[in-house]
Amino acid sequence: MSDNIHLENTRRFIEEESWLRQPGETNAAFHAFCLFRDYGGDRSIRKVLEKAGYPERRISIWRAWGSRFQWKRRTTEYDNYLEKIRRQEREKAFRLREQKHLDVSEKMLDLVDKRLTKIDPQELSQGTITDWVKSAVSLERQNFEDTINTETKGNLKQLEIAFFEEFDGI
Repeated sequence: MSDNIHLENTRRFIEEESWLRQPGETNAAFHAFCLFRDYGGDRSIRKVLEKAGYPERRISIWRAWGSRFQWKRRTTEYDNYLEKIRRQEREKAFRLREQKHLDVSEKMLDLVDKRLTKIDPQELSQGTITDWVKSAVSLERQNFEDTINTETKGNLKQLEIAFFEEFDGI
């Protein structure tokens, strides 16, 4: 019974963080794995040995360790883990940028609201009103499309906003 529990705990450890030291992995084998793991996507035992300055005669022991301790699977899982972290950071940056855009939009709307309460409707030309409506609709559509595109494609775009002369001095 206790062997089954130990085996299950070992299996869970290997599945969750397989790039960490494995049960039965010696210091030398784990050090070699770390060099292999950290080499990058085009890793190979030969390349790692060469870069680390080890003699090529060590290749057979490293291959044995690689096979016994499943280096290819573990490095794939490690690479996937790092990519997950990078993706989470990009998503966090997007959410922060999106919130900043919302904050700026809110400030702009407050400015527009203040300006509109001060304007005598008789001062507004038909062209000015039309430009304001077109700009507001265009900005709303652009923000909506950018949000949809970013959520589906991961693209970030720079928002450009132009103010009318009526907002000078605010």
